[in-house]
Amino acid sequence: MTEADTDTDAPEAAPEPEPAPARRPRRAALWVSATAFALLATAAGIGAGLGWQALAVQASAEAHQHLEAESKALDDVTGQRGMALDKAHASLSSIAGFAAQARPSYLGEATAAALTKAQAELTAKSEHLRQVSFDPPQVPVRSADLLPWTVLADVQHKAALTRSEEKTRKTRAAELKALQKAQHAFGTSVAAVYTELAAHGEQVLTADTSATYASKIVLRHAIDGGKADGSATGIRGSALLQIVSAIGGVDTAQAAGEAAKQDPAYPIRAQIEEYARSIAHGVTLDFEWHKEVSGLGDGWYSGTTQYHEEDGGWATIDLNFTIQDGWRDGDRDAKALVTHEVGHAQVVRPECKPLFDGPVFRDDDEMWATAWAIAMGFDTGGSGIEAYGRPTDQQIAVAGQCR
Repeated sequence: MTEADTDTDAPEAAPEPEPAPARRPRRAALWVSATAFALLATAAGIGAGLGWQALAVQASAEAHQHLEAESKALDDVTGQRGMALDKAHASLSSIAGFAAQARPSYLGEATAAALTKAQAELTAKSEHLRQVSFDPPQVPVRSADLLPWTVLADVQHKAALTRSEEKTRKTRAAELKALQKAQHAFGTSVAAVYTELAAHGEQVLTADTSATYASKIVLRHAIDGGKADGSATGIRGSALLQIVSAIGGVDTAQAAGEAAKQDPAYPIRAQIEEYARSIAHGVTLDFEWHKEVSGLGDGWYSGTTQYHEEDGGWATIDLNFTIQDGWRDGDRDAKALVTHEVGHAQVVRPECKPLFDGPVFRDDDEMWATAWAIAMGFDTGGSGIEAYGRPTDQQIAVAGQCR
């Protein structure tokens, strides 16, 4: 019998588990822990000496600096968010009137649809937001005392405030970014609509030759004033409605002008208007015709003139029907009255305005227009003599310089 082996294989020891990777602490928490460790270690080493005091003051001050920097960043983004929200509300309010109208035929469907989409997106990004404010916390720069646990509590409190403000800042920054993106898309779509409306408006200004200058001025101003701040995305939505309205005004004036040409009296009126423009020295003239002007109708020659120095200088002359009858009959007084009304319009000319404003006339409209008509060769009652008296020879001579 053989001797049994007394050595037996020992069971293999189980491998030691690898240490689990430690989770990386958040930056602020790690900094606080490290600071706390340093504080406590130093406190244990040097007690309440000058070294501990310096370190405690530094740790508390640095925590305050971090909090102060985050507070400023939060305050900035809160203000920017507030302005962006105000702008969104103003933009949506401005476009409401235009959006409620039917699409004009001269505005492309795709362009109008893009604006509708951008309007909806800006509404979605802004309608649930409210104006908010931020008041930075009033936290002392240093802890109440320099005891280790007091300093540690102070640093931890400031770090917690910093983390809270950082979280709020990121939320508001995201809202701001979304508002800005939607606002830019909205502004771009409004600019595209403006471009199409303005282009059509320019065509109307050129093509509608029978429309009044007064109606065209409104459209000119609407087009030129369309850009609120000169930028492509700064156009006010209300400006689009103004352009559409002004285009309609010119079209209406054009239709009225074409209809007037069908009046049996038009050939005589056209002669009178042509004469008036021929002596106006380039001043743009609109004309209106009424049975009565200034309360005078049958048996009277009557007219009025409203002149405007702005927009290149222009005037609207209103004449009663009796003048066209006198013109047809060759009555010199009818022609003299038309000349008198053109004389009113001459004061918008740069070379004539000083004569009108000067000491000889002192802005006397009727005496000026009468003297100008006489200087033009109409020394007759219809020039204004019958209604206003005869000007002095000096006045006639001065008005004659404006010819």
